[in-house]
Amino acid sequence: MLEVAQHLALDLGWPVLPIRAHGKEPLTSHGVKDATTDERRLLHYLERWPDCNLAVACGAPGPQVLDVDRPDDAAFVLRALEQNGTPEVATSRGRHLYFAGTDAGTVSLGYGELRGRGSYVIVPPSIHPDGSLYTWLSEPHGPLPPLPAQLGASRTGGGAGTGVMAVRDRVGHGHRHDHLKDLALRLVRSGIVDEATLARALQAEFESVCDPDPPIRPDEFSALASWAAQTRIAGRERARSDRVAARGPAPLLEHRRIVDEAGGWAPLTLASVKRYGNRLSDALHIYLDNGALIDFPRQGDITGRGHWRRTVIAGSDADADPPKLSDEQLLALYRSLCVLAGKSRSQFEADEHADLLGDLLALCAPLTGHTATDSAGRFALVQAVKAARAWDPSDRGTLVQPLLIADQVTGDEYLRAGDVMAYYRFRGAGIATREFPGRMAMVGLEHVRLNGREPSSASAMGDRRRTNTALFYRLGEAPDLEAGDD
Repeated sequence: MLEVAQHLALDLGWPVLPIRAHGKEPLTSHGVKDATTDERRLLHYLERWPDCNLAVACGAPGPQVLDVDRPDDAAFVLRALEQNGTPEVATSRGRHLYFAGTDAGTVSLGYGELRGRGSYVIVPPSIHPDGSLYTWLSEPHGPLPPLPAQLGASRTGGGAGTGVMAVRDRVGHGHRHDHLKDLALRLVRSGIVDEATLARALQAEFESVCDPDPPIRPDEFSALASWAAQTRIAGRERARSDRVAARGPAPLLEHRRIVDEAGGWAPLTLASVKRYGNRLSDALHIYLDNGALIDFPRQGDITGRGHWRRTVIAGSDADADPPKLSDEQLLALYRSLCVLAGKSRSQFEADEHADLLGDLLALCAPLTGHTATDSAGRFALVQAVKAARAWDPSDRGTLVQPLLIADQVTGDEYLRAGDVMAYYRFRGAGIATREFPGRMAMVGLEHVRLNGREPSSASAMGDRRRTNTALFYRLGEAPDLEAGDD
């Protein structure tokens, strides 16, 4: 990230801003006003937030950026602009196209926004909140192209973060309602489902681009916001937001699944991915488990349907048969390859183990009423576990389930070591017995031996008190494998 920040600020002269990791919010107290081209401040930012996303401030000396979040509606614009070699970034939902910066503020368009002074855009290789990667499709080389006249943005007037459109571009009375209704749905699709926020955005849009005569009804904005927030689209976005917040960034297994399906490797499997830089002109190598090398001298070729199929078939001696993919599928494939290339083998393995652990926990039956805080409690716990029937994951007809033991005092949770080993081996994990504790530590399972002794009150006079011992895995928090990644 530091190299990218230095390139943007020092080579291109664009003010750079640190953004929350996997997010879009500025990390500095004054937001876009803290964007800088000063190398010492950049070093300070990246030392303080080494895992941050990056953004550039829009408007001179930075770029003017066309933020397209509805590519289908903007197809007529994109066809004209992409042919001129305009610098372009693939985002989670659409595109960013870069032009020479001006003093104008942001202008709302029917399919997105033309971002100017007072706003910022996230830049590659930052990660979107949904786990996708911002990716250069065409990188900037030399001066940026001038702002096209067809975008209809005025170069004069407007304060920070606001835009001015010429009178001829204003939305007339007969089209205002449909324009604001369309914008409300577009905002909902982008994840904004709060009615008050929607109403403010609609009012700002009306004041910026709509003809004010005759005056609009006072409750028009709140009524449209309420309608948009109750649509099925809003419900879907709320559910999607909850899922993303619950699971965090997309797991490696999800990215690996995308690459496996798109590559058509079967019966081969992906071994590793190596990336030689984050530019489209840099190389990327895909290694399969049979030693085959899929060599892309230019990463940009991955997003071309013909290039992808030809290179994979040639590199695998026709053992791989990639399916035909759409442009969006190829873009998802490229993002996943970039994510996988930045992860070590141990992280792959930890992700696989975590997935298996989640499946195992979903099968477990609770065992409560015990504690491991004292010797007598451990004795009773082990006694209860040994009294339970052994679980065999290969026997689907039995009602016996693996046990999840909850300590009634500390709240700690334990799994029987035998249950864990049996399930992982049943799923084909292929881990040697002596290596099992270390592998399980990857997903936060601590290998413990619980020893307990029968309480004196329970033994007959003069009899020796019995002891119990058994091996368990205590559930904890998985370690961060990012540190020291090779």
